[in-house]
Amino acid sequence: MTWQDYIDNNLIGSGFISAQILSSGDGSSWANSNGFSVSASEAQHILSCFKDSNKASAMGITINNVKNFVLKADDKSIYAKKDTGGVVLVKTNQTILVAIYNSNLQPGAAANFCEALGDYLREQGF
Repeated sequence: MTWQDYIDNNLIGSGFISAQILSSGDGSSWANSNGFSVSASEAQHILSCFKDSNKASAMGITINNVKNFVLKADDKSIYAKKDTGGVVLVKTNQTILVAIYNSNLQPGAAANFCEALGDYLREQGF
């Protein structure tokens, strides 16, 4: 399975409206949904928030110039909300999954889908 398949089949296929897979090493993009891209500065902020979860809580997470209020942050996942949608970020050994959802996907379901994919990638050595 390619990285793009994980985006198209697992994340977008689960109801997320946009998604991207970043390198957990340098924040570079490995795959993304059509028309969606986390900027380089946003990727660097995400990397720093996984190193210091207090930073995520204090500053929030901005994706595509939309600032999201952080609800939960630790070294493996960050959950953030904006209006009726939000973003789930899950870090594995080599990747960071970035998945945006709207009101059609409940926050708990969004977190479960993304965390399950993260667990699978960790089990596969990624």
